[in-house]
Formats: sequence, C-alpha cells, structure tokens
Amino acid sequence: MEKIFREIKKRIDFRNSKNLNFPPHIHDDIELVFVKKGRATAYCDGKKYTLKENSFFLVFPNQVHHYSECVDGEYVVIIIKSSKLFSYKEFFEDGVPASAVWSFEMGEDDNAVLLLDIATNEFFRDGYSLVIEAYLTALFGKLLKFYDIVKTKMSHETILQVLQYCSSHYEENITVNSVAENLHISRSTVSHIFSSRLSMNFCDYINSLRLVKAEQLLRNKSYSITEISYLCGFSTIRTFNRAFLKRYGVSPSAFRKS
Repeated sequence: MEKIFREIKKRIDFRNSKNLNFPPHIHDDIELVFVKKGRATAYCDGKKYTLKENSFFLVFPNQVHHYSECVDGEYVVIIIKSSKLFSYKEFFEDGVPASAVWSFEMGEDDNAVLLLDIATNEFFRDGYSLVIEAYLTALFGKLLKFYDIVKTKMSHETILQVLQYCSSHYEENITVNSVAENLHISRSTVSHIFSSRLSMNFCDYINSLRLVKAEQLLRNKSYSITEISYLCGFSTIRTFNRAFLKRYGVSPSAFRKS
C-alpha cells in the first residue's frame, strides 16, 4: 500500500465497481459516483449520505470523502480534473455543494444518465478521448443546475497535512497527541478534523488504514496472522482480530481461508 495519501490523476478515469468500501481520502479531482443498482453510505466533509439506486454523489476537489456499508450493486465512478470541464471550472473553485447527493426520479434526469452511459461505453470501448470530455462537459452541465453551490473560504491544508501524516505513520504507535506535536498544531484541531470532517474518531480512522494493509497481507501466505497484526501497527493480536471482525464480518483466519 502506498503511503501517499493524496491521489493524483493525469486524465479522466472511469471505474465500474460492485463495492465502494474505501477509507477516507482527499484529492484535487472531481469524483462522481452514479448508483445503477444497490445502496451505500457515503460521507463528504463530515456529512453522511445514503446512496440509493438512480442517484448521483458529487465530490468537489479537496473534500474528504469515503464510503461504507455497501450492498452488492453496480456503481459507476468517474474521476476527472476540473480543468477538463473548463466551462464550469469556476463552480469547483469558489464553493462546494450544500448536499453531495442528487437523486433523479424516473423521467426527470434531463438525459444525464444517458450522457453518462454514452461516455462510459465510449471509454471502455475506445479509451480516453476528447469526445469523452465533450460528453462529460454536457453531463456536468445537466447536473450542476440541480446542485446548490455554496461559497467557501475553508483551507484544506491542515486537514491534508493531518491525513498525510497518518497515512505515513499508521504502522507506528500513533496518537492524537503525537500527530499534534509533530505537525505543531493543537490536539483539539486534530480531534475536530476527525469528528467534524470525517465523522469518525481518530482510532477508527487509523484502524481503517491498518486493515486495508492487513487485507492485502492476508492474501500473501508468507506472513502469519500474528506477524500481520504487528506489521500493520496493532498492539495485540486480540485488538487486530476484533477490528478485522468489525469491518469485514469474519475473522482474519476465516478471511484468509476464503
């Protein structure tokens, strides 16, 4: 697992996925999720959303977001830089959506879903092209008129520093105090970031990073479960087992066997 928390994309990226269980992350790009089938819980800048069939979830650049509690379904995920949508660039620079979710009722999508389907099919058939940019520009033109964009002057530098530090040190005995001391910010600032912007406490977030690595190592038979526990930063095998069971619904040993 790379320890660089900020994701960087050079061009448009499409993904068809049955699962959206990603830990909290942040990037400079726009992220758009369309739920074709299924349900999920999403978080954006501390707000909790329920994603249901035929709904869009729109994340602006530098908003902290993650997903959980996904029911097996079909999700289209698009990652795109705002510079690729030049006509609407000011929307993404001056504000954020009051709500990240918009659900269309049947017949009320103003052809947004059709444009999404065409762009997705073009991408998986022929790869990236300027034609796809044109379809996505039209798609966002349809979507943005349904979103209430509110002005914001909030700085994302502190939250980015905190998340990057956690991503680089989660294997250690990391605490709120150690993060605050090393970044020269207050303990209350660190706690506030997790409670208000991520809607989760510090320990749960660190465990989510550790469990992503644990899942990868469990697929490698070179390490015992005890070794994996300590490699990922858990203080005891009991703590590891309890955290893994809570997230995945099975024990580490059962996960490895499956």
